[in-house]
Amino acid sequence: MSGPDGDWLDVARIHTLVTREPGWKSDRSVRLVGLVAEGLPVDSASNRRPGYISVVGIWRDESIEVEAVSAETPAPEPRALWREPPCPPPPGGWRRGVVELDIDLRGLEPAGEVVHPVIFRPSEDQEVLVVAATDVDAVTRLLAPKLPGQFCVVPSRFTRAQIDEVYDVLHAHWREWRIESFGTGSDAQAQPFIPVSLFRVTTDTAEWADTLPEGLVRLDPTLSPA
Repeated sequence: MSGPDGDWLDVARIHTLVTREPGWKSDRSVRLVGLVAEGLPVDSASNRRPGYISVVGIWRDESIEVEAVSAETPAPEPRALWREPPCPPPPGGWRRGVVELDIDLRGLEPAGEVVHPVIFRPSEDQEVLVVAATDVDAVTRLLAPKLPGQFCVVPSRFTRAQIDEVYDVLHAHWREWRIESFGTGSDAQAQPFIPVSLFRVTTDTAEWADTLPEGLVRLDPTLSPA
Protein backbone atom coordinates (compact mmCIF):
# COMPACT_ATOMS: atom_id res chain seq x y z
CA MET A 1 0.00 0.00 0.00
CA SER A 2 1.33 3.41 -0.97
CA GLY A 3 0.21 6.75 0.38
CA PRO A 4 1.40 10.11 1.68
CA ASP A 5 2.97 8.31 4.66
CA GLY A 6 5.06 6.02 2.46
CA ASP A 7 4.96 2.38 1.34
CA TRP A 8 3.59 -0.37 3.58
CA LEU A 9 3.26 -4.14 3.45
CA ASP A 10 0.36 -5.69 5.35
CA VAL A 11 1.56 -9.12 6.50
CA ALA A 12 -1.60 -10.17 8.36
CA ARG A 13 -2.55 -13.70 7.38
CA ILE A 14 -6.02 -13.51 8.93
CA HIS A 15 -8.43 -10.76 7.89
CA THR A 16 -11.95 -9.98 9.00
CA LEU A 17 -14.42 -9.51 6.15
CA VAL A 18 -15.07 -5.86 6.97
CA THR A 19 -14.98 -3.02 4.46
CA ARG A 20 -12.22 -0.52 5.30
CA GLU A 21 -11.68 3.03 4.17
CA PRO A 22 -8.94 3.71 1.58
CA GLY A 23 -5.50 3.80 3.16
CA TRP A 24 -6.46 1.71 6.21
CA LYS A 25 -3.66 -0.46 7.59
CA SER A 26 -3.81 -3.31 10.07
CA ASP A 27 -1.51 -3.56 13.09
CA ARG A 28 0.51 -6.07 11.04
CA SER A 29 1.51 -3.43 8.48
CA VAL A 30 5.24 -2.83 8.09
CA ARG A 31 6.83 0.35 6.75
CA LEU A 32 8.95 -0.36 3.67
CA VAL A 33 11.90 1.98 3.23
CA GLY A 34 13.42 2.41 -0.23
CA LEU A 35 10.65 0.63 -2.14
CA VAL A 36 9.45 1.96 -5.50
CA ALA A 37 5.79 0.93 -5.54
CA GLU A 38 5.52 1.02 -9.33
CA GLY A 39 8.09 -1.75 -9.56
CA LEU A 40 6.18 -4.29 -7.49
CA PRO A 41 5.76 -7.67 -9.20
CA VAL A 42 2.14 -8.69 -9.66
CA ASP A 43 2.60 -12.17 -11.12
CA SER A 44 5.16 -14.68 -12.24
CA ALA A 45 5.15 -17.87 -14.25
CA SER A 46 5.97 -20.04 -11.24
CA ASN A 47 3.76 -18.38 -8.63
CA ARG A 48 0.32 -17.27 -9.79
CA ARG A 49 -1.11 -16.10 -6.50
CA PRO A 50 -2.10 -12.43 -6.96
CA GLY A 51 -1.68 -10.30 -3.87
CA TYR A 52 1.27 -12.23 -2.40
CA ILE A 53 4.81 -10.90 -2.41
CA SER A 54 8.00 -11.58 -0.51
CA VAL A 55 10.22 -8.76 0.79
CA VAL A 56 13.84 -9.19 1.86
CA GLY A 57 15.70 -6.45 3.69
CA ILE A 58 17.04 -5.18 6.99
CA TRP A 59 14.67 -4.99 9.97
CA ARG A 60 15.26 -1.66 11.69
CA ASP A 61 13.04 0.53 13.89
CA GLU A 62 9.87 -1.46 13.13
CA SER A 63 10.43 -1.08 9.38
CA ILE A 64 12.23 -2.92 6.57
CA GLU A 65 14.98 -1.36 4.51
CA VAL A 66 14.11 -3.15 1.29
CA GLU A 67 16.81 -5.00 -0.62
CA ALA A 68 14.64 -7.18 -2.87
CA VAL A 69 10.97 -7.74 -3.67
CA SER A 70 9.68 -10.85 -5.38
CA ALA A 71 6.43 -12.56 -6.31
CA GLU A 72 8.01 -15.80 -5.06
CA THR A 73 6.66 -16.49 -1.59
CA PRO A 74 8.44 -19.03 0.64
CA ALA A 75 7.08 -22.55 0.29
CA PRO A 76 5.08 -23.63 3.33
CA GLU A 77 6.44 -26.39 5.51
CA PRO A 78 5.00 -29.77 4.49
CA ARG A 79 2.10 -30.89 6.63
CA ALA A 80 1.72 -34.31 8.13
CA LEU A 81 -0.09 -36.78 5.87
CA TRP A 82 -2.30 -38.75 8.23
CA ARG A 83 -2.37 -41.98 6.24
CA GLU A 84 -0.65 -44.96 7.85
CA PRO A 85 -1.55 -45.12 11.56
CA PRO A 86 1.42 -45.43 13.95
CA CYS A 87 0.11 -48.79 15.23
CA PRO A 88 0.35 -52.17 13.50
CA PRO A 89 -2.92 -53.03 11.73
CA PRO A 90 -5.14 -55.67 13.36
CA PRO A 91 -5.44 -59.16 11.81
CA GLY A 92 -7.24 -58.73 8.52
CA GLY A 93 -6.26 -55.07 8.25
CA TRP A 94 -7.98 -51.86 9.22
CA ARG A 95 -11.75 -51.86 9.14
CA ARG A 96 -13.42 -50.03 6.27
CA GLY A 97 -15.87 -47.18 6.78
CA VAL A 98 -15.99 -43.88 8.63
CA VAL A 99 -15.27 -43.49 12.33
CA GLU A 100 -18.49 -43.18 14.31
CA LEU A 101 -18.02 -42.53 18.01
CA ASP A 102 -20.84 -41.59 20.37
CA ILE A 103 -18.71 -40.22 23.22
CA ASP A 104 -16.73 -37.04 23.82
CA LEU A 105 -13.15 -38.22 24.24
CA ARG A 106 -12.00 -34.98 25.85
CA GLY A 107 -14.81 -35.15 28.37
CA LEU A 108 -13.61 -38.45 29.84
CA GLU A 109 -12.78 -38.86 33.51
CA PRO A 110 -10.18 -38.66 34.83
CA ALA A 111 -9.64 -35.56 32.74
CA GLY A 112 -6.54 -35.45 30.57
CA GLU A 113 -6.17 -39.13 29.67
CA VAL A 114 -6.91 -38.27 26.04
CA VAL A 115 -4.51 -35.55 24.93
CA HIS A 116 -5.41 -35.24 21.24
CA PRO A 117 -7.32 -37.37 18.69
CA VAL A 118 -6.83 -37.33 14.91
CA ILE A 119 -8.31 -39.31 12.00
CA PHE A 120 -5.88 -41.25 9.79
CA ARG A 121 -6.98 -42.51 6.35
CA PRO A 122 -5.01 -45.54 5.09
CA SER A 123 -7.21 -45.54 1.95
CA GLU A 124 -10.15 -43.66 0.49
CA ASP A 125 -12.71 -45.84 2.28
CA GLN A 126 -10.87 -46.37 5.58
CA GLU A 127 -10.76 -44.18 8.67
CA VAL A 128 -8.79 -44.93 11.83
CA LEU A 129 -9.10 -42.90 15.02
CA VAL A 130 -5.61 -42.36 16.45
CA VAL A 131 -5.45 -41.04 19.99
CA ALA A 132 -2.42 -39.66 21.83
CA ALA A 133 -3.09 -40.51 25.47
CA THR A 134 -1.37 -40.47 28.85
CA ASP A 135 -3.01 -43.77 29.83
CA VAL A 136 -2.83 -46.05 26.78
CA ASP A 137 -4.38 -49.09 28.47
CA ALA A 138 -7.41 -47.20 29.79
CA VAL A 139 -8.19 -45.55 26.46
CA THR A 140 -7.63 -48.85 24.63
CA ARG A 141 -10.15 -50.61 26.88
CA LEU A 142 -12.65 -47.84 26.16
CA LEU A 143 -12.27 -47.87 22.38
CA ALA A 144 -11.85 -51.60 21.76
CA PRO A 145 -15.59 -52.46 21.93
CA LYS A 146 -16.70 -49.23 20.24
CA LEU A 147 -14.30 -49.14 17.27
CA PRO A 148 -13.06 -52.67 16.58
CA GLY A 149 -10.30 -52.59 13.99
CA GLN A 150 -10.65 -48.84 13.67
CA PHE A 151 -8.60 -47.26 16.46
CA CYS A 152 -5.00 -46.81 17.55
CA VAL A 153 -3.69 -45.42 20.85
CA VAL A 154 -0.15 -44.07 21.30
CA PRO A 155 1.56 -42.70 24.42
CA SER A 156 1.55 -38.91 24.27
CA ARG A 157 4.80 -36.98 24.65
CA PHE A 158 2.86 -34.20 26.39
CA THR A 159 0.00 -33.97 28.86
CA ARG A 160 -3.27 -32.11 28.50
CA ALA A 161 -2.18 -29.92 31.43
CA GLN A 162 0.97 -28.85 29.55
CA ILE A 163 -1.09 -27.90 26.50
CA ASP A 164 -3.63 -26.00 28.61
CA GLU A 165 -0.82 -24.09 30.33
CA VAL A 166 0.60 -23.01 26.96
CA TYR A 167 -2.88 -21.92 25.86
CA ASP A 168 -3.18 -19.75 29.00
CA VAL A 169 0.13 -18.01 28.27
CA LEU A 170 -0.76 -17.40 24.62
CA HIS A 171 -4.14 -15.94 25.55
CA ALA A 172 -2.50 -13.68 28.14
CA HIS A 173 0.08 -12.37 25.62
CA TRP A 174 -2.17 -12.33 22.54
CA ARG A 175 -1.78 -8.60 21.82
CA GLU A 176 1.69 -8.13 23.26
CA TRP A 177 3.19 -10.89 21.11
CA ARG A 178 0.94 -10.02 18.15
CA ILE A 179 -0.36 -13.56 17.82
CA GLU A 180 -2.69 -14.36 14.93
CA SER A 181 -3.77 -17.92 15.70
CA PHE A 182 -2.87 -21.09 17.58
CA GLY A 183 -4.35 -24.51 18.20
CA THR A 184 -3.41 -28.16 18.68
CA GLY A 185 -2.16 -30.25 15.79
CA SER A 186 -0.75 -33.73 15.27
CA ASP A 187 2.39 -34.85 13.47
CA ALA A 188 2.72 -37.96 11.31
CA GLN A 189 3.06 -40.09 14.46
CA ALA A 190 -0.07 -38.55 16.03
CA GLN A 191 2.00 -36.65 18.58
CA PRO A 192 0.36 -33.36 19.60
CA PHE A 193 1.97 -29.95 19.20
CA ILE A 194 0.81 -26.34 19.26
CA PRO A 195 1.38 -24.31 16.06
CA VAL A 196 1.47 -20.56 16.72
CA SER A 197 1.16 -18.02 13.90
CA LEU A 198 2.49 -14.65 14.98
CA PHE A 199 3.90 -11.42 13.58
CA ARG A 200 7.52 -12.08 14.58
CA VAL A 201 9.50 -13.81 17.31
CA THR A 202 10.60 -11.28 19.93
CA THR A 203 13.14 -11.86 22.68
CA ASP A 204 10.36 -12.38 25.24
CA THR A 205 8.60 -14.92 23.02
CA ALA A 206 11.82 -16.82 22.34
CA GLU A 207 12.82 -16.92 26.02
CA TRP A 208 9.40 -18.31 26.95
CA ALA A 209 9.49 -20.92 24.17
CA ASP A 210 12.95 -22.05 25.33
CA THR A 211 11.48 -23.05 28.71
CA LEU A 212 9.03 -25.49 27.13
CA PRO A 213 9.56 -29.19 26.35
CA GLU A 214 11.11 -29.62 22.93
CA GLY A 215 8.51 -29.99 20.20
CA LEU A 216 5.53 -28.77 22.23
CA VAL A 217 5.26 -25.39 20.45
CA ARG A 218 6.07 -24.52 16.84
CA LEU A 219 6.39 -20.78 16.19
CA ASP A 220 5.47 -19.69 12.66
CA PRO A 221 6.36 -15.99 12.28
CA THR A 222 5.41 -13.88 9.27
CA LEU A 223 8.69 -11.99 9.60
CA SER A 224 11.64 -14.35 9.81
CA PRO A 225 15.42 -14.29 9.16
CA ALA A 226 16.25 -14.65 5.46
